[in-house]
Amino acid sequence: MEIFEKMLGDIKFNPAARTLYPFFVRVGVCKYRPPRHPIFEMVLELGYGYIENVLYHTGKLSKHLTFVFPERHISVHEQHAFMAQFESHPNVGIVKQVDIITSCPLLISQFYGESIRILTWEDDKERLPFNKS
Repeated sequence: MEIFEKMLGDIKFNPAARTLYPFFVRVGVCKYRPPRHPIFEMVLELGYGYIENVLYHTGKLSKHLTFVFPERHISVHEQHAFMAQFESHPNVGIVKQVDIITSCPLLISQFYGESIRILTWEDDKERLPFNKS
């Protein structure tokens, strides 16, 4: 999708880069925008149908998976275990790329910096009600 290429497109696959997972990962960290922001309206539920599959090794996975704020649907314990469960899924071999948009510290801490981009937009601070003068 074009929105993800705009946000994460500068994270390029590098076979020599250090990695924790058997697939390519791009993580966008939203600094100011909450999941309810209109920019996420059309993509907010992406990945929802795969969360149970990842966490409980049920169902199948896909070649390219995208998760948008998955922390909205999982407990703190599940957030902590999400990537370990992903990596140990019996069908993980078919996964080539995973894109994640998040603001969850527990998820962010599971990736190397090379896979992470801090996402900001020009009007971010203007939109925050507690930053108004």
